[in-house]
Amino acid sequence: MADHLTFLPEKSPPRSLAAQIFFEILYGILYFILYIPGLLIRPGDITEGDKRAVVLISGFFGSPLTWLKCRAALAAQGHPVYVVRMGFQIGNLRKYSEKLQVFLEEHNLSDVYLVCHSMAGLVAAHMGYRGRDRTRKIFTLGTPFRGHPVTFLFPFTYATLQMNPLSPFMRETKAKYRTLSSIQAVFARFDEILFFKHLNIPGRFDDVKLAQVGHANLFMGPAGIECITELIAAEEAKDPKPVPVKDANGKVVSAAAKPAAKVAARRTTAKPKKTKKPAKAKPTRKRR
Repeated sequence: MADHLTFLPEKSPPRSLAAQIFFEILYGILYFILYIPGLLIRPGDITEGDKRAVVLISGFFGSPLTWLKCRAALAAQGHPVYVVRMGFQIGNLRKYSEKLQVFLEEHNLSDVYLVCHSMAGLVAAHMGYRGRDRTRKIFTLGTPFRGHPVTFLFPFTYATLQMNPLSPFMRETKAKYRTLSSIQAVFARFDEILFFKHLNIPGRFDDVKLAQVGHANLFMGPAGIECITELIAAEEAKDPKPVPVKDANGKVVSAAAKPAAKVAARRTTAKPKKTKKPAKAKPTRKRR
């Protein structure tokens, strides 16, 4: 019996294996073409929406511009959406964790969903308590939870040194993910970047396998985007965000506080009850 869930796309157009491979190559080319523009441009924040905010974080050599389709799909579901720009995405992952935490604080974001592609899942795990307190759930897409053996051959950046399976950073990451309960991992049927399956499967009962191939397809292809939106919709359905309402004076009150406000209003506007006058006491005769 499989120890994970399998997501089968229903809304996105069906693609044969050959088509999946073709589009994965196309997404990979686009991924690198958008790298330089992504250092200078970040998609605007979508602040409107009646559901919890979603923060999108790119992986190694990633660009915030690669999230445009996923960003639009989440906004259509009613979520405010923010895309983080980390910089070159090849440096110190601990510094990126600090940047992510500062981003949440500066934008006054709390109770948010983090959607992390590849290396970004490691970044999210190393946030401090202030960032953790602002996070409702972390969704990882093709994250190398156990590091990557290729880093032995290409130890040319700070990030690849940290993603070495034997590094202290990866040992800390394993320990951190054992303590995190609000996380759900998504991985492809076959991932050409994380070609060993055990690298991107943390081994939890709610891990999700996308029944398609490709590392970039996890967040750039229609099947991957459908998987992300469906998982977040399911999480939101468990505990919907209270819709703010306004009272008679135009002051915003929460949906839970609205009935209490009505009761208070009834109490203040109720007419005072009429009180009966005390009956006069009958005179009593004194005995002689």
